[in-house]
Amino acid sequence: MKRVVTGVDEQGLSYILSDDVVEEGVIWRYRPEHIRDWIAGIDPDAAADQLEPPGGGATWAQTTIAPGISAANRPGIDDRGFHTTRTIDFVYVLEGELTLELDRGKVELQKGDFVVQQATHHAWHNASDEPAKILALMHKPSS
Repeated sequence: MKRVVTGVDEQGLSYILSDDVVEEGVIWRYRPEHIRDWIAGIDPDAAADQLEPPGGGATWAQTTIAPGISAANRPGIDDRGFHTTRTIDFVYVLEGELTLELDRGKVELQKGDFVVQQATHHAWHNASDEPAKILALMHKPSS
């Protein structure tokens, strides 16, 4: 399976920290202190907080992403679908093909791929003709 890990650079821009193929075993070991500074750097007024669980909580959701650009008219989400949440997200592609776009770069994903998204500004795009499904676990560390 492909594992993509995102991060935030010194300028506050999101990028692909790693893009690897992993075998069985531990896919990712999570330690909240690694992203607390990135979360603290997110403007609360710009965050898509309606998507976030409460501090210390988690949301686990299955979502279908229709073909085309995934955009919504909700606070914190721009017309290109870009948004930031103050969470660490574990996203598994159940069906279809997707593009994860970041401030600096993008990565193509397909069924079976996994993303560790660490409080990054991003957008999901489905350039195929078929819907894509993801399973996402969003965790918001306690302050």
